[in-house]
Amino acid sequence: MIAPWKKYRLGFWGNVFCLFTASICFGAQCLSLSPTLRGAKNAYAPITVRELTPGEQEGLGRLFRSLAGTWQGRADSFFCRSAEDPADVENDQEIMHAKVSVDYYGNWYMSADFYSAGKKAGRQEMLTLYQNNRKLRIDHDTGVGDVELIEVSDTTIAFLYRRFLSIGRSGSSRREHFFTLKAAGGSFTIEQLLYIQGKLSSGQTWRFERG
Repeated sequence: MIAPWKKYRLGFWGNVFCLFTASICFGAQCLSLSPTLRGAKNAYAPITVRELTPGEQEGLGRLFRSLAGTWQGRADSFFCRSAEDPADVENDQEIMHAKVSVDYYGNWYMSADFYSAGKKAGRQEMLTLYQNNRKLRIDHDTGVGDVELIEVSDTTIAFLYRRFLSIGRSGSSRREHFFTLKAAGGSFTIEQLLYIQGKLSSGQTWRFERG
């Protein structure tokens, strides 16, 4: 369920979470401003963290359990190579195989293998979503993994989180991540967009079908 006090925000954030292929996300393009900045908000402020409601936690449990098992599919991604030219984009497409499991505490684990025919290279990614401490977290079950919830339902999870990456003497890189997981029937999709210093830098969509 969507917390009542969060509903007003979905209109603002809803346009962020779309199915995108290559460098296009319903008009989004490389170097476009973060939705946070477009909404006249501070993209560098601390995120707003809250506990899951009992209903949200139950819904997440159902969603996570429904996704357990083996999957296969396709990954589409783009990377913005230039800091000045939005048309300078590198696109890639990969096939993937994944295994999803849920532990006793309701935490969600995915291990995925990717292969790019274009690059003739493979890679592996691990993704973990925690909920056992009444907070949804990504990759780390501590404050480091905290996220700002946008939507939580039996079929959808949407959130954002921010990271600061040290780049030596020149300072730090400010990164804002938008993440959505949507399930429908025997498939699910994970979408991720990364904004660096307030501008779109890369994105990827993983589309899974039962293996």
